Amino acid sequence: MGMSSIYLSVDRLERAMTFHRERHGVLAGNVANVDTPGYKPMDLAPVDEADAPGHLATTDPRHLPGPGETEAGHLSFSDPSGSQSADGNAVNIERELAKVDANRVRYSASGELVTRRLALLRYAAGDGTH
Repeated sequence: MGMSSIYLSVDRLERAMTFHRERHGVLAGNVANVDTPGYKPMDLAPVDEADAPGHLATTDPRHLPGPGETEAGHLSFSDPSGSQSADGNAVNIERELAKVDANRVRYSASGELVTRRLALLRYAAGDGTH
């Protein structure tokens, strides 16, 4: 495995961790608003620049995110799959908690992979010694 592929994989894993961190905040907001009348749950989806028509690449850190995007370029959307209660709230607490747990597992797995990739870099920088 070449050094450039290690750096690329760490960059991809960093983006994955950022996405899952931001998604956790959105999902936690859904749980916090379980009793808010009329609240519609939100979710995030990663933006693949090749598949997102109209998505503008951020070429400067001072650029503002586009409509519906977060700072890290993730698309935010309303989650229409739930049924509404009598007060118009569409949050299903069991579903939201399941999404929070699945997101936590993905974040932890990404963190473990980053740790292992960085250990490879430390090993290589130390000429094969610990």
